[in-house]
Amino acid sequence: MPEPPARIVADPAPLGLAAFGATTFMLSLFNAGVRPSLVAAVFPTAFLFGGVVQLVAGIFELRQGGTFGGTAFSAFGAFWMSYAAFGHFIVPTLPPGQAPFATGMFALPWAILAFYLTVATLRTNCVLLALFTGATTTLTLLSIAEFLDSDPWRRAGGATGLITAGLALYGSFAGVINTTWGRPLIPTFPDPGKRLAHLGHRMNRPLSLTSSAGEREVSENR
Repeated sequence: MPEPPARIVADPAPLGLAAFGATTFMLSLFNAGVRPSLVAAVFPTAFLFGGVVQLVAGIFELRQGGTFGGTAFSAFGAFWMSYAAFGHFIVPTLPPGQAPFATGMFALPWAILAFYLTVATLRTNCVLLALFTGATTTLTLLSIAEFLDSDPWRRAGGATGLITAGLALYGSFAGVINTTWGRPLIPTFPDPGKRLAHLGHRMNRPLSLTSSAGEREVSENR
């Protein structure tokens, strides 16, 4: 009996990058000083596009075995959904004058997450390396801005956020064009950290950080 043809699964990364880039662009405009009083206008896009759509992209990355993509898209999908909920439901209930500090506390863990994802991008491509470097910088600046309740720091975070959004949209553009044309027309400059590859040599690579001992033995004996 002939085997059924292999199921082709589309690359979810361009969709996830588009969701991240578009939502980051919207929020960064407000942070950069363009009608900041209207920042609540970003909440629907943050929840549905930046949040739900990125989470879906992350789930499909995980199903395809993409640990980095699954972690990054799922985590930042949750970030955007929680940001929308925080801004809409929590901020109005906070004591007067305490909202900036609470927002800084909200943003800081995401800066840390973006930082270690940046380290992982060294073995992906230069577009993602630049993107997550920008995301780390943006979230760090915005955390400082909220802790100090400083508009100049907030505008600086907005400016770096616009750059980060542009990088994400470029990555999405490259993914869509290169896939539809069937060849790498738009460069992404793969594996910027290839000189560090020797760090992984002669090491058994488990299926996952959470793999059981039995799963590791099967992987090592292949």
